Amino acid sequence: MSGIITDILKLRNYGTETARSRVVSETNLLIHLNRILDTYDENLKSESVIVENATLKTTKTIHRLDRKDRHQDVQDACQIHDLSHRESFLKSCEQLGIPPLAMTYFLDRMAAWDTELIMRNLGIGPTGAVAVADALARNGSVTRLDLSLNDIQDKGAAAVAKLLEVNSLINDVNLSENKIGKDGADALGNMLTVNDSLDSLSALDLSHNSFGITGGEYLGEMIGRNISLRELNLGWNRLGDKGVREICAGLKENRTLEKLDLCWNEIGHEGARYVAETLEYNGKILELNLNNNHITDRGMEKIARGLELNDTLKVVKIGYNLVTAEGACAILRSLLKNNGSAVEEVHMAEVEINSVIKELYFKLKIRKPRFHLLELSTASGDLYHFVKPQNPMTVLDDYLKRNKLTSQKCRSTEEED
Repeated sequence: MSGIITDILKLRNYGTETARSRVVSETNLLIHLNRILDTYDENLKSESVIVENATLKTTKTIHRLDRKDRHQDVQDACQIHDLSHRESFLKSCEQLGIPPLAMTYFLDRMAAWDTELIMRNLGIGPTGAVAVADALARNGSVTRLDLSLNDIQDKGAAAVAKLLEVNSLINDVNLSENKIGKDGADALGNMLTVNDSLDSLSALDLSHNSFGITGGEYLGEMIGRNISLRELNLGWNRLGDKGVREICAGLKENRTLEKLDLCWNEIGHEGARYVAETLEYNGKILELNLNNNHITDRGMEKIARGLELNDTLKVVKIGYNLVTAEGACAILRSLLKNNGSAVEEVHMAEVEINSVIKELYFKLKIRKPRFHLLELSTASGDLYHFVKPQNPMTVLDDYLKRNKLTSQKCRSTEEED
């Protein structure tokens, strides 16, 4: 597999020995791609072409570079471009399972030594993910890798896990929406647990996959032992209460994770209890997203008790649950009881505002001026934010006083009056 990638990368070099280290321009690649597309459709328009690639599963407009439109730089690119590799290029793409469009983009990014490789929704699949991961193992520039929405499945996830074991430069990975199951979660969990030397990966997005309860077990162990991750997105994975129990067990041991997303995971009353225990014992998490779950007022009361003992959490998102004003008030009261609370934002989407919530909010606002209560609803269903408009003249006056900008002349005038 790696030999094929190496051969393809050679297509990016100039034809002469004196210019082997240089790469062709993006314009040259586009010309190359146009010629590849000629083999797919004999009736291409002269202005533009709509490519419908079954493997890519997308539609994209590609502006053609016909000879009459080419300026001098384009003509120069044509002269150095070697079309003898066209058939081998297409054959390699087919063998790797990577559509020509995706392959051309990938090669262009590698040749340019980009620090970000964003390959979202390019149809590379499991085999293509293996090839990309293999090529990146020896890469010295990419720090952010996005392979989301590519159907890489467990095989592709395992390849990325191996990649991260040997490439310590990559610190931000997005594998969301890839149909990764428990085997893929196991591979990623082992990678982040067993490899003690892996301390560079700080952000991992595994949302919109298929982990379920079993995947929660693997990831929970990983969270407990990992010392590098700062951000972890596990949203849309149907972890359920049992899966969240394992995640929370790991969180009790973790001392590095700062941002955790557990939205859309079918968390109910029991799951809320595990989350509450985590808030009591974990002293690092700054932002927690529990939106769009099945948490009721009863579960929210459990979380409120956890917040009474937490002094690190800054942002809490609990909207779109089965919560009424009663559950919302429990949260606000817990923040009033906790003098050491660091919470600055609480998002309560679809909770209807009432007089008790308003009273609790203003009490909190007096104690914590930076506190915000967001995304509630009015009785008519409109969005309600606690944002009080300030008198602009008052704001200006405060600014002038804080910065001692009031002139001596003005003060003298006031004294004379």
